[in-house]
Amino acid sequence: MPPTVLLVAWAWAFVRTLLVEVPLVVLLVRALRSGTQPTLSRAGLVALLGSAVTHPLLWFVWPLVVQDYHRYLLSGELLVVALEALLLWALLRPLSLRRCLGVSLVVNGASMAIGWGWNTLVG
Repeated sequence: MPPTVLLVAWAWAFVRTLLVEVPLVVLLVRALRSGTQPTLSRAGLVALLGSAVTHPLLWFVWPLVVQDYHRYLLSGELLVVALEALLLWALLRPLSLRRCLGVSLVVNGASMAIGWGWNTLVG
């Protein structure tokens, strides 16, 4: 795939990812938080930061590390879930690491499912 086509495809996928993941992180943090910490705006910013770090990593770096598509997909998504969970935990305390891992798993699963659906319907 030519670099410009790849970059445009990535940009559209990144926008779709943000549209799914940021609001979902905010909703889940709202449901899981106790008291006033962490703030919902902070949760949204952390979700944005997590995707900004992991999305290009998955698209541009990880394929160079893992060439087999199925291994790339499984290991890459697991890496993204783990990295985003650690980021959520580090920046949204007092949420526990276990809860952050659950949030990351749900959010990334939803994003992946919607992405697959989008690609199936639109191409």
